[in-house]
Amino acid sequence: MKRQKNPLKNEKGFTLIEIIAVLVILGILAAVAVPKYMDLQNQARIKSAQAAIAEVKARLSNGYGQYLLKNNGTAPTTIAALCGTNGINDATIMPVNGVGTVPMGDDYLVKTTVSTNVATITVSKVQNVATTVPAATWTVP
Repeated sequence: MKRQKNPLKNEKGFTLIEIIAVLVILGILAAVAVPKYMDLQNQARIKSAQAAIAEVKARLSNGYGQYLLKNNGTAPTTIAALCGTNGINDATIMPVNGVGTVPMGDDYLVKTTVSTNVATITVSKVQNVATTVPAATWTVP
């Protein structure tokens, strides 16, 4: 008698155990990757806020040079003078008298406060998300 081949023996595919093992591995990877991704977004906001602070410091430094050129080498003694008519004198670069919200577009909320010759720069939001980053200062040289 001729032996009949088992039709199920030649079936190719994955077993239920193999599929479950793959799903478990994918679940573990997702559990590790998602928190790391969320932390990367926060770190990117912090770095972006630090870059915004550096931008404001650069604007003040450039304004200082501008003031020196406009006033025959005489240095400003206060932030208000630096940002006033003999200095930067442009509200699209720095607020008048150096106090208030610095125009940085819609992605940042940057504010400056002034104590005579020291400007304190704070960033409170990056892309409408509250961001905590230490305030920085810039002093008139």
